[in-house]
Amino acid sequence: MTKKILSLVLALALCLTVVSALADTEVIITGTNGPGDTQSMGHEEWARRLNEMGGWDAKALVSSEMGNTDDVLEAGMMGEPVIASSDPSRLAAYAPGIGILMMPYLLDSYDQLDGLMETDLYKSWVAELREKGVVLLTANGLTGWRNWVTNKPITKPEDLNGLKIRTMGNPIAINSVNAMGAVATPMAQSEAYNGIQTKVIDGGEWQVPTIYSSKFYEVCSDISLSQHFLLTCDMVTGAAWFDTLSAEQQEQLTTSCVQNYKDNQALVLEYEQKYLEEMQAMGITVTVPDRDAFRAATAHLYADPATTGGADYEALRTQLYLELGIN
Repeated sequence: MTKKILSLVLALALCLTVVSALADTEVIITGTNGPGDTQSMGHEEWARRLNEMGGWDAKALVSSEMGNTDDVLEAGMMGEPVIASSDPSRLAAYAPGIGILMMPYLLDSYDQLDGLMETDLYKSWVAELREKGVVLLTANGLTGWRNWVTNKPITKPEDLNGLKIRTMGNPIAINSVNAMGAVATPMAQSEAYNGIQTKVIDGGEWQVPTIYSSKFYEVCSDISLSQHFLLTCDMVTGAAWFDTLSAEQQEQLTTSCVQNYKDNQALVLEYEQKYLEEMQAMGITVTVPDRDAFRAATAHLYADPATTGGADYEALRTQLYLELGIN
């Protein structure tokens, strides 16, 4: 009899385990950067933290394994359990005002972003995105300053003349790169290394951790620390999927997301310096260009409707500075 009872208990435990596993909510966290990139590390850590909570079956897929950022977000908007790592210039397609965060030389230091998510402007963008079916979980992910990666030193805008530079495929990135002297060439992140190697493009613009993790130092000899864009990591998903979650799950997802990418900021700062020093030791030339010249070359874009999507970026900049306490 004892054996029968034990067998029943074990069978029940097995059934409960299966039911529990089936009840776990699947979600895929995606990114386009390589496994050594600090943003990718952030995605992997968030998946680990969700799984540790229980009730979640989270996976992080990096290196564009799920395709490009816009396609992943569209899948989420159609109800797929995916979260995309996006940025303000991409999200401007749904809420034009948020694109100002990606405008060249808007900010001078990382810490100026600290209070962003408490501003009225940010909250209005979150609401606008929600109306379009996009849920912005957090905007506090720090990806880093974007810099020129080429095979010649870049010290001023004229040095970029005629160079085909890979950038993101949106008006803010394209028009800004063109204004700074280059020939903006949109291309998938996963194709850029081969594009440089085969001379389809002459280089690109990326943040230091991505330059390192994607091994662009193998096909480029120079990094110019222009710091023309401050790329943030905006984690977004579709309302069609998010709204299927319970209130508790929504709270868990949002709260853990904000905390995870806040914690990841320290890692970005550490590895930015570490990777730069390692690439210099490999023979990569690192220069600091005339940033004021690049700033001046792009100043007019804040009043350019083709770049801003019709939003008044000059007025938004004034309001943002006021709310962030920037003089």
